[in-house]
Amino acid sequence: MKLDLLDIYTDYLISQNQQATATGLSNLLDGQISHDKITPFLNNNPGGSKELWQYVKKQVHHLEQDKGGVLIIDDTIEEKPYTDEYEIVCWHFSHTQGRCVKGINLLSCLISYGDYTFPIGFEVIKKDMHFCDVKTKKEKRQSSITKNQHFRALIQQAAANQVKFEYVLADNWFGAKDNMEFIHYKLKKMFVFGIKSNRLIAFSEEERKKGQYQNLNTFNFKDGDKRIVWLKELVFPVALITKIFKNEDGSTGVPHFVTNDLNHDSDPIYEVYHKRWRIEEYHKSIKQNTSLEKSPTKIARSQRNHIFASLIAYCKLEFLKIKTLLNHFALKYKLILKANQMAYQELQILQRNFMSA
Repeated sequence: MKLDLLDIYTDYLISQNQQATATGLSNLLDGQISHDKITPFLNNNPGGSKELWQYVKKQVHHLEQDKGGVLIIDDTIEEKPYTDEYEIVCWHFSHTQGRCVKGINLLSCLISYGDYTFPIGFEVIKKDMHFCDVKTKKEKRQSSITKNQHFRALIQQAAANQVKFEYVLADNWFGAKDNMEFIHYKLKKMFVFGIKSNRLIAFSEEERKKGQYQNLNTFNFKDGDKRIVWLKELVFPVALITKIFKNEDGSTGVPHFVTNDLNHDSDPIYEVYHKRWRIEEYHKSIKQNTSLEKSPTKIARSQRNHIFASLIAYCKLEFLKIKTLLNHFALKYKLILKANQMAYQELQILQRNFMSA
C-alpha cells in the first residue's frame, strides 16, 4: 500500500467510531483527499503478511528477547450477518458461540515479549471451493487450503523472518498431530496447546505400541497434575497438565494442556500458556479500537486491505503504548474525550449564535 494513504487511513481507523468509508475519511479531512482516491487505494493495493512484517520488524527486533518470547496463533470471526455471501464472507463455526456464524474468519500470528504484543502475520480464510452436502443436498463452501495449513505456514514464516520465540501457543482447535509434529521436528521449538477432553492417551510407550489408548475424560486428574503421556497417532511423548477453575456461575472448568517441554513442572508451563490471553486482548482491540468490523465494502480485496490496515492501526496503538504506558483502551478514551469536548464546545457556539436571537 502507498505509505502516505496507508498512514492517513490507519489514523482514521483509530480516530473514528462509525462505519469506515472513503466518504467518511474525505469528510473528516474537509475534502483534502477525495474519496475517489481512497477507494482505488483500498481496491488495488495489496497488503498482506509481508507488508505487515516490514512495518513492525524494526520494533520487534528492538524488543526481542532470547528467552520468554512466545508465538501465539488464533482466529476470530468478524461477523457480517447482513452481507451477501462470497469467498471470504461465508459461514464459519464459532467456538466461542458454539454455532456457525456468517462473517470473515481472520487467523493471526502474534509475537509477544513481556507486556508488548505485535501481529507479524495473518490470513483471511477463503472458502473458494463449492460442494454438495450429501445429507442436506445443499451447496456449501470449503477452503482449498485448510486453517491448519495456514497455521503452519504462519509459524514457518515467523521462523524464516528470524523472529525469536521459545514457545508456540494455541488453543485446542489447533492441537492437531501435524501441527505438533511440525513444531517439534521441523522447527525444533516447544509448544503448549490446549487439548479437547475426548483425546485418546496412553501412559507408556508400550501401551502406545499396543494401541491401548484411553479417553482423557475418563480420568479424574487433580489441579496441577502433570503426567507424561502419548497422544494417539503422535509418536513422541508430551506432558499433560491439568488445571481446575471455579467459574463465576459456580461451575467447574477443567482445561487440559499438552507440551513437548518435559523438563518443567506444571506451574511454569501454565504461566507460559496463560500468555495466550494476549491474543484475546488483541482481538478485542482490533474490533473496538481500530475499526476492524466497520468496513461496509463488499469487494474481497477491499475487505482484505481494510483488515490489513486495521492491524497496522493496532501496531500504531502498541507503539504509543510503549511510549505512553497507556493501554489501547485508555488511548482510545483520550481521543473520544477530546472529540466530545470539541463537540460540546461547538454546540455552545451554535446555541449562542442561533438560539439567543
